[in-house]
Amino acid sequence: MEYIDCHCHLAENYFYKHIKEFIQEWNEKGIKQIGAMATNGKTAKRTIELATTFPETIVAGIGRHPWGAHKTTEEELLKFEEWISKPEVKIIGEVGLDHYFIREPEKWEKQCEVFRFFLDMAEKYQKPLMIHSTGAEKEIFELLETRKLKTNVCFHWFSGDISILTKLMDLGAYFSINPAVAQSKRHQQVVQTVALDHLLTESDGTVKFRGEIGTPLLMPFVCKEIAKRKKIPFEDVVQAVQTAFEKYL
Repeated sequence: MEYIDCHCHLAENYFYKHIKEFIQEWNEKGIKQIGAMATNGKTAKRTIELATTFPETIVAGIGRHPWGAHKTTEEELLKFEEWISKPEVKIIGEVGLDHYFIREPEKWEKQCEVFRFFLDMAEKYQKPLMIHSTGAEKEIFELLETRKLKTNVCFHWFSGDISILTKLMDLGAYFSINPAVAQSKRHQQVVQTVALDHLLTESDGTVKFRGEIGTPLLMPFVCKEIAKRKKIPFEDVVQAVQTAFEKYL
């Protein structure tokens, strides 16, 4: 079996400092590809470096996470475009809006400005988006519906209302499922509602799961959870995720 982790923060020190050993272990245990997501300039540079060093395993995603978007300068956005234009960069992410953890409305306008920039980049360079949408699912849907992008989008760890989920499904969005599906009713709802060919799997490492740092080695567990809730064979899920990731890219 070969597995996909479409969203993991490999540029964080926990992974980055021992990445060669991690990649060897993950490859030996069937991890085929890992989408490495950047959240700022420092992790963007590291992510490109990692994807260049391990091109068969690491798929680079470059973006500015909404938690820090309000700090972004014009000079930084120019640098992000330079990175996004590189052939090594396959995904624009992790980008989006967050109105749940970021409570100050005065920061939301800058979040939206930065997210619009990354939507422009997706359109200009025809690269898919990896989207963070916590508490701002409706606003992101409205932006995507208006823009009518011709690139794919994936909603990472979607936790919004079912009404917005179905609207995003109509736009052709993908949704990545992580180990939280074992206990989160909202995440289980995504699995049960979204067609198998639009589901991806992720660890969101270094986010912890049951007290331990999440890694790509959790992907068999996530696939088993999806299979259980969709009542289909485990092997069908594993193959479907590989195919979906190829189409998403």
